[in-house]
Amino acid sequence: MSSILEKMLENCASEGYEPTKNVEKIAKAKTMMFGDENWKKCPCDGANEERYCISDLCKSDIERDGECHCHCYQRKA
Repeated sequence: MSSILEKMLENCASEGYEPTKNVEKIAKAKTMMFGDENWKKCPCDGANEERYCISDLCKSDIERDGECHCHCYQRKA
C-alpha cells in the first residue's frame, strides 16, 4: 500500500467517513501528479487551493452529495 493511500485512509477514518472503491485510483493519481509532499491536493481540481482531502469544501461536498468531488470519500452508510 502506498504511503499516500495510507494517509488518505487514516484521514478518512479520523473524520468519520468511509473510502469508496475509487480511493486507490485517486491515491495513484495523487502520487503521479503531486508526490508525497502535496498528497492532500485534489487531482480533479488541483488549481483550487480550497479543495483538498478533507478540507471544509470536501466535507461540504460529502455532506451535501454523499461523497467528495473526487469520489474517494463518502458518508458512512
